[in-house]
Amino acid sequence: MNVYDAVRSDRWTRRGAQPSSHAGHSGGPWRRTRRPERTSRGIFDDFGALGNRLWVPHQVLTEFWRNRETTINDARSTSAKAAQEMTGHAVSAAQTLRTWANRVALSDEEFDSLRDRVTEIFDEVRKKINEVGEGEWQSITHDTNADPVITGLERALVGQVGAPFTAEEHVKLVEVGKRRVEQRIPPGYMDAKKDGDGAVGDFLVWEQLLREASGRRCDVLFVTADAKEVWWRRERGNNRGPRSELTAELRARGAGQLFLLSPKNFLEVAAPILPFSLRDGSVKDIERVERIESEDTHGGWTAKAIDELFHGLSYEGYGNRVDVIRYAAEMDGHVEAMSVYNICDYDDDRTLKGFTKPINRISGNLQDRGLISDSAVPVLKAEYKNGPGRASGFRVHSLLVPLINGLADDDEDEDE
Repeated sequence: MNVYDAVRSDRWTRRGAQPSSHAGHSGGPWRRTRRPERTSRGIFDDFGALGNRLWVPHQVLTEFWRNRETTINDARSTSAKAAQEMTGHAVSAAQTLRTWANRVALSDEEFDSLRDRVTEIFDEVRKKINEVGEGEWQSITHDTNADPVITGLERALVGQVGAPFTAEEHVKLVEVGKRRVEQRIPPGYMDAKKDGDGAVGDFLVWEQLLREASGRRCDVLFVTADAKEVWWRRERGNNRGPRSELTAELRARGAGQLFLLSPKNFLEVAAPILPFSLRDGSVKDIERVERIESEDTHGGWTAKAIDELFHGLSYEGYGNRVDVIRYAAEMDGHVEAMSVYNICDYDDDRTLKGFTKPINRISGNLQDRGLISDSAVPVLKAEYKNGPGRASGFRVHSLLVPLINGLADDDEDEDE
């Protein structure tokens, strides 16, 4: 059975409506804010090739509707924000150009020519941003009947969505999920800080999958864009298949073997086997989405990039920075200055000024190499409780804590 997770990264909401078991209300597998219309349309057309092997857990559809409106509004506001920021950059560029022109005694004619060229370029970019922002997204209303993605999903997923839990089952399973989170039993324990039932969302998806698979007594191919360690077995910072705990639990429930694939890998594997008619660039579009999802999840960083940072720091003799970062991640992201002194074996009169400079410099090199995004969050920042002066401690960005701790777990597994 191909259990298509409808990729829970579809953060869509449905205003004023309760989730329905109707397939048209299921969580769509392609995130509307990310995938071009041509890719979504082509994949919807290809769903029919899977027949009854395609199945979507009902919890996916619940999360689909819960977050749908937020995603649509985010997509609409992104263009407006980008256009506004581009205007600011244009003004800043003109000011920089004027400062330089004054210092080198550039003639007014030459300055005006350069300024006009810069302004023209920014105007063209801003115009394009507005064209995109006022296009497809602005035409989507809260009326689901007018949403082409909903229409496509309804046609593609008829009869392929699982049944919801009863109200009584839901209450009991939420409690079970919370206990699993406390005991760090996968999946879902990395969502412990989410509000409401969000902390157990992954478990509810997993439980519905287990029930369906045990009823069919079959193998499961679980396709998900969720790259967190709660689903995947990690080797050297890379996902290498399902966690052994999940495989064992599936077998214990009477089903067969568990396979995991990302959407990109699924299409690459399925295209030669199934009668898929993928549009040109579909796999590349989805690969781009997965990269963006990773950036959204971990602040622009990947496990490979963190590993490269740690390697670079150690190679240059800054291994103590690695130790501080790892310790801070273990402490939920924060390390006191006193602990830094102890970890680095510094004298009490030594200042911590410039402590993060080698981290930031190597991070910049990773950006230049394209290993992290230009908007990647800083790995370690100094904190000052009493205003300017000595740092009171340092903090690892919250989005990086699970990523760094995951690398530590991988290292421990390799040492055993």
